[in-house]
Amino acid sequence: MCKIYKAPIGWNPTRLNPFTTTGYYGKEWSVFIYDEEIRHHSNIYENTRVYVVQVNPEVDSKYERLFDYLTYETKHRRNVILSLPKHVNFDEVLKMFDNFHSDNEFRESDGKYLVHSTTKESWESIKKSGVLLSPNKLKKQGISILEIGLKPMLEPDDYSDYVMLDVLEGCGELVVNSRQLGSVCITPDIKYIPGVRIYFDAELIIKDGLGTRDGLHILKIKDRLPLDKYLLDVISAESFQKKEWTPTTFTNEANRYFLEGR
Repeated sequence: MCKIYKAPIGWNPTRLNPFTTTGYYGKEWSVFIYDEEIRHHSNIYENTRVYVVQVNPEVDSKYERLFDYLTYETKHRRNVILSLPKHVNFDEVLKMFDNFHSDNEFRESDGKYLVHSTTKESWESIKKSGVLLSPNKLKKQGISILEIGLKPMLEPDDYSDYVMLDVLEGCGELVVNSRQLGSVCITPDIKYIPGVRIYFDAELIIKDGLGTRDGLHILKIKDRLPLDKYLLDVISAESFQKKEWTPTTFTNEANRYFLEGR
């Protein structure tokens, strides 16, 4: 049975597991850390021994990300080491979590629109099939996909069962750029050849019960997301006269183009 553990004072994920006799973590463990020094949220933790999600507590005052994370992780039978701010009572937070229900309600914190970034080649395949498939579904069809940025950060294997959606200002273009480069690149202003941004109706996806929340991604969809009901727009670099791009400039210009008139 999986459990939620309070992180010991002075512990961090680069150290041995304080709750096993061997100090080993393995796939049965994950970590959630409230960190006031990060800007928003991240799953990048240098030299970590275990999968980590960090969130700035100021952007999660209602504990929604935390509770989504705990719900998802315990559902997948992973023990969670939880590091809270000093002024937050661990037992009180767990009591609040016991009364938390992850539902299909659209939240104030949800974006009305979400986006999935991909390559031009992948978009042609998606367009023909009429559906956006998870990495594992693609692999079962014999389609090779390079999951740059996922496994190197120790993300659980089950993450590959999902189609990931992001907020409009998110890091989707960094993921596409990393795939082009063949390694993780989080530099937002590097020269970049854009792919395609696929915009979806997030509110409808949530209300139809297709969305899953994991505390890191705003929303992800198990196995497949059909285009016919939820697709709003598709934007590529061909929509603009501009010839040179960075992940940041393409994100901003595509979003501006998409939001005009909405």
